[in-house]
Amino acid sequence: MKIKYFTQLFLTNLFIVLATSATIAILMTHFLSNYVYEGKVDELKRFGSAMAKEFKKTDNTISIETVEKYQTLLNAKDATIILFDSEKRFRYAQPGVSFQIDSQEWENLKNGNQVSVPFEDTRFNRTVSFVLTPITNNNGTFAGGILLMSPVSETQKAIALLRNNVIIASGASLLIALVLSYMFSRFQVNRITKLQRATQSITSGDFDVQLNSKDRDEIGDLANDFDKMASSLKQSNEEVALQERRRRQFTVDVSHELRTPLTTISGVSDALATNVIPLEDAEESIRLIQTESKRLIRLVNENIDYERIRTNQVTLKKETFQLQELFEIVKDSLAFAADKKGDQITVDVSEKIMLHADYDRMTQVLINIVKNSIQFTDNGTVALRGYNTSHHTVIEVEDTGIGIKQEDIEEIWERFYKADISRTNTKYGESGIGLSIVKQLIAFHDGTVEVKSEEGSGTCFIIKLPLLTV
Repeated sequence: MKIKYFTQLFLTNLFIVLATSATIAILMTHFLSNYVYEGKVDELKRFGSAMAKEFKKTDNTISIETVEKYQTLLNAKDATIILFDSEKRFRYAQPGVSFQIDSQEWENLKNGNQVSVPFEDTRFNRTVSFVLTPITNNNGTFAGGILLMSPVSETQKAIALLRNNVIIASGASLLIALVLSYMFSRFQVNRITKLQRATQSITSGDFDVQLNSKDRDEIGDLANDFDKMASSLKQSNEEVALQERRRRQFTVDVSHELRTPLTTISGVSDALATNVIPLEDAEESIRLIQTESKRLIRLVNENIDYERIRTNQVTLKKETFQLQELFEIVKDSLAFAADKKGDQITVDVSEKIMLHADYDRMTQVLINIVKNSIQFTDNGTVALRGYNTSHHTVIEVEDTGIGIKQEDIEEIWERFYKADISRTNTKYGESGIGLSIVKQLIAFHDGTVEVKSEEGSGTCFIIKLPLLTV
């Protein structure tokens, strides 16, 4: 059977109040009973000691007037006086009153000690307290004793009064506990209910929910953690949506880029097969087919390579080599592309600068970056620079091209992102994943890459790789 948390909390609080009230009532009843009994015994002891002193002064001569004087005082307290000598013979007693003293009590009395014990009076079906006080003569010889006997009805009345008061107090406490427990339980359940509703909103796909709790307890901490989770899920959801939009755009771009060379290859092939193209022009047509075929292969390989890098299927083969040599290889590889755009590639690095990395992958990184720079630079310069700092080898690729908008700088590393969609037919960077590969490969080398750019003022890619430690 399912029991709601409100019911559990309410009953728990109520049980605690009831258990506490019952414990306090029992302890108070026991304490008051002992307190009243001890108070009665102390009072009887004082009366007994006063009478013993007075008898000692008169050399144990019993004066009926003296006894009756004390009896008058004790009647108000429902106490009875009994006098007896050293042989346990009554010297004074009210009619019908008797007592028994056991041997141990008698020995304590003879030794000069007062004795107090409760005593069950079976005749009247009541509990009485009696105090035995020794009487000694002037030379210290035991001469008898005084017994003061009083029922403990006052204690029983006090206990009954206390019990009634406790019942009233417990009833009032129970009523207050019911109200406070209901309010407290409802307050706690409301906080949990807010969390539950917020969780349901998250489940239904609404990530904008925020609890904004200011409570400084565990539930408050849970609410704050929930807000962080919701914000993270919202950000992740937005990222997924963004990636999906870019994926669709990427699919459109790649389809367009694949269709263009395929259309060219198909058209030229058909023309050659049907002799539409004269034989003297066949060599140029074949060259065009080869160029477009290589373009298709490069597009496919670039996507395959990205997936291998993304899924950590790439093993780096690090070696130490001259950075200048790497720069010259990249410069020679892209010299034709730079000439077509009217660009000049410059190299500025000392022969002493060595790089510890995967040669092929770093070649791929720099070619991708320099291609990107050439793509967006007309009649300008693409500079390759390298130098060492205390902890890193720094590689800079700076161009004098059109630059990048500030809002696009962080986006250029995304796989499906293309800052300039109008340039989808340019020769380099068509797929929009070259820079994604760059960032992944630099991360594999435990390095960092950043971009500094202003629109219309060129772009600078800065790569930092750890120095080789010996």
